[in-house]
Amino acid sequence: MHTEPSTIEYRDAEGTPVRVVRSARRKKTISGAWKQDTMVVSVPAGLTESAERMLVDDMVKKVKRKVDRGTGVDADAQLLARAHAMDAELFARRANPVSVRWVSNQNTRWGSASLASRRIRLSEKLRLMPQWVQDYVLAHELAHLVEPRDGHGPRFKAALDRYPRVHDAKIFLAGVSHGFHAAGRAAAEPALEAEPMGEDEDFDDFGDADDFSDSGKNGIGNQGRLFG
Repeated sequence: MHTEPSTIEYRDAEGTPVRVVRSARRKKTISGAWKQDTMVVSVPAGLTESAERMLVDDMVKKVKRKVDRGTGVDADAQLLARAHAMDAELFARRANPVSVRWVSNQNTRWGSASLASRRIRLSEKLRLMPQWVQDYVLAHELAHLVEPRDGHGPRFKAALDRYPRVHDAKIFLAGVSHGFHAAGRAAAEPALEAEPMGEDEDFDDFGDADDFSDSGKNGIGNQGRLFG
């Protein structure tokens, strides 16, 4: 636990310069703002290291979203540009997605891809996670467009393995999913049902653990659900 005022600087997982200012005068609240191309976050000096990192990461994400809204940045356009860049780097532009967008009503899966319309949707929940985790889910959906006839079979997995952090991302998302399940059990809440498939019947039901399960067609089992 820190007890003395101090300042540290680093770059987060997305390369954002972050300056953390530990203040003895600040007791409970934290604040964040862009200052000269650096994210400056002020925190109480008495925070533990783990609490400080969690609160700082959350504040950085909140300020980024606020800046994006204020500058009129189109988050979906950024996501599509990211998808095209990854498609070029990993799949020689074979996926060719028509649109990629964030959605808030996708509560039982991290991502989905329509093989007919070549549209990809990613859950808003991913926006709170590191960029490399978001990229893994995006690579997963792009791989479906590259190998549309293989489900989660060997050709699909070979394509997805071109993304360098598959193993790390699977572990990260498995931990997140476990946390959701544990929280649901603790609150004694009923399990959430999957939302209707919508207009595209071929939206892939991809979840955090689909490649860990051997049950179901193409290796898709109940473990692939986000909440259960």
